[in-house]
Amino acid sequence: MNNRVLVFALVLLTALYISTAVNVINAQMEATPTIEIQGPIGGWQEVKPWRPWTIVAGRERFTIEIYITWPKDAKTNLTWLEIWADAKGEPISNDTNATFQPYQGALPTILIYDEHGNLITEKALSGEKFTSWLSISEEPFRTDVAYFNITAAMENVSCSIKPGWRVELAYVLSAPGEDAIPQGKNDITIRLRFWIRFGSKKAGIQFVGYRDFRVIRPPIMRLYIVIGLAVGVFVGLQALGYLGFFKFYTDTDLITIALIGALQTVWVQIIGRQFVFPILDRIPFSYNFAVGDFPYILLLIIAIAIVRKPGAASLALFVYNIISEIGWYGINPLWWAYPFAQGLPVDLYLLVRGRAIFTNKLSFFKITIPEEEFVKIREFPGLRFIDGLIVGFLRGFFMQLSLFQIFYPCLFRIEYWWEYVFWWLVIPWAIGNSIEAAISVPIAERVEKAIVFA
Repeated sequence: MNNRVLVFALVLLTALYISTAVNVINAQMEATPTIEIQGPIGGWQEVKPWRPWTIVAGRERFTIEIYITWPKDAKTNLTWLEIWADAKGEPISNDTNATFQPYQGALPTILIYDEHGNLITEKALSGEKFTSWLSISEEPFRTDVAYFNITAAMENVSCSIKPGWRVELAYVLSAPGEDAIPQGKNDITIRLRFWIRFGSKKAGIQFVGYRDFRVIRPPIMRLYIVIGLAVGVFVGLQALGYLGFFKFYTDTDLITIALIGALQTVWVQIIGRQFVFPILDRIPFSYNFAVGDFPYILLLIIAIAIVRKPGAASLALFVYNIISEIGWYGINPLWWAYPFAQGLPVDLYLLVRGRAIFTNKLSFFKITIPEEEFVKIREFPGLRFIDGLIVGFLRGFFMQLSLFQIFYPCLFRIEYWWEYVFWWLVIPWAIGNSIEAAISVPIAERVEKAIVFA
């Protein structure tokens, strides 16, 4: 009799266990995780976002991120979750066989957040049993994939995914070279696919969907045009000097420009990047409005105020660029047009204002004017500060314009989201530089007078 009761109890408990497990699986299957795919992702994504779904050919590495959220109204925790993310893709046109490639220098990673945005995992989980690169020839994949075993990640932190929790997955790919784009075309499209299994190990693998990525050529012609314009305009300014339109640079002018360019390098590379910028960048909008640029702009205004000749701005910025390349970045002649792209608009304004730059004198295109005539010129109150505003705005605007439209796409192979960057970085940066330059004008006057007096 006792044995019959024991057997009956075991059968009943087993039935209850199976029923509970089935109910949990059914409840998990009733809820569906929301999946969001973002890419490419780069550094400082909040401030300088890359253009969505657009890659410049030849980019060595870029990141794809997948965000999975278990609904807040789900009735149970999510106990099983796997993701397979396409790591090669396939071209959607027949005139190319270009694909992406897994970047072997970095494994896919997993992060888990609770409903309040707090990180559950102490660090990004990768390797071993959590993530891996797989080459799968069977259906439904038939491609190289980034595999994410979120179940193992949950076991590692002794929990399951609760309603409202979010899983963040990331993997890094390399773009095909420019030669993968057929002649006569400026871009190609590569499609990445994604699969998921959730709720149970025995659940079927579901096709989530796909994302099309546009691979574009770098705008190298823009770079050649800027190099040509920089050389042509700068040579033209020097020709005006030789023709007597303004006194050509003296040895003192060149020494002044070199010293100020060196001081700009000390501020940015040694003091700023090591001590000041990391603190300033924590302040909202400090980076957008170039607050850390103030000493740099002050030195540029001092160089212009002392030399007062077209070309002074470009040469000072060029000295800074060359010293920075020698000491920190490595020599790259393609970057040498960059200081002229931001400096020559300023120098052209110096040509317009002539000797009267940073003064209140209403004088234009007069660089070699006798002192007795110069003092008789009518003044406009505050004009020297307007000069500072214009010089700072020109430098900041053309600096960022050339960076995001020419040098970053061509040399770093990054296509930034221009419509966003223009209003949230280019314009604020130009405004910040203009205010800094206006503030610098009276300081530069004092420095100039001190040098003349000495």
